[in-house]
Amino acid sequence: MSSNRRAIDTRVGLGVLLAVLAPAFAGPARAAVVPGGVGAGGAVSVADVICVKQCIAVHKVRPGSTVRFRGSDLEEVSQVVFRGAGGPLKVTPMRRTERAATAVVPEGAVAGRPYVIDQAGHQSRPAPHKLFVLAPTTAPAPVVSSPATAYPIAGPHELWEGFGGTREHGGVDVGAACGTPLVAALPGKVEYNKYESRAGNYLVIDAEGVDADIIYMHMTAPSSLKVGTLVTAGTPVGTVGDTGNASGCHLHFEYWMGEAWLGGEAVDPLPYLKAWEAAG
Repeated sequence: MSSNRRAIDTRVGLGVLLAVLAPAFAGPARAAVVPGGVGAGGAVSVADVICVKQCIAVHKVRPGSTVRFRGSDLEEVSQVVFRGAGGPLKVTPMRRTERAATAVVPEGAVAGRPYVIDQAGHQSRPAPHKLFVLAPTTAPAPVVSSPATAYPIAGPHELWEGFGGTREHGGVDVGAACGTPLVAALPGKVEYNKYESRAGNYLVIDAEGVDADIIYMHMTAPSSLKVGTLVTAGTPVGTVGDTGNASGCHLHFEYWMGEAWLGGEAVDPLPYLKAWEAAG
């Protein structure tokens, strides 16, 4: 074999050897770096965001309103991100638990679906419902805990069944003795006063100053209030009963954003009920 041929074979053999040994000296393979964003690898997730203080409605707020994010692994949240006219607005949450994180809506926030970022920089998916942010105003905004509210049951009561669940419960059931007085929770105008086989005797009030309807079901008898009657918070509207498809005396209470059954959306009324009870 010529010296030139031996030199070529040596180089080829050395190249193969280095190709085989290179991974052993390269150290552990690095995972691809993914910028913080959807699917970045974090478990933090947001199921909903609702207003809990200085609210206009469940999903309507102003700068300065307090909102609560609900989801999983939210104790890891380091920043809450709102949409701003000039780009994302990041704020530090006030409180964090595994299932909830609260934050104040910052100045400059606009309507959008906020999200959260965990301590590792992973970003959750945006909240499923849009948060409507109205511009600041010198007029006082109606809030769920204002004096112009009342708990709808004027007597002893207890929570039975909440919103949603496996049977997609459209409101909250609150147990109370039959005949316990019911009152208007918000000022407004009577929109419906009817009987239906499932709801029994029911009443719908179109809330004043808020794009919302509130509904009372299973009342003992039809309300004495005629359609179009104006009510204030605390106005008697009927009594607790068990008419319609009801097991036991209770109030089935619903809160709708927009027009009930006509393009509106039934939302969880429990935050409102808690706020009204605390304010009472």
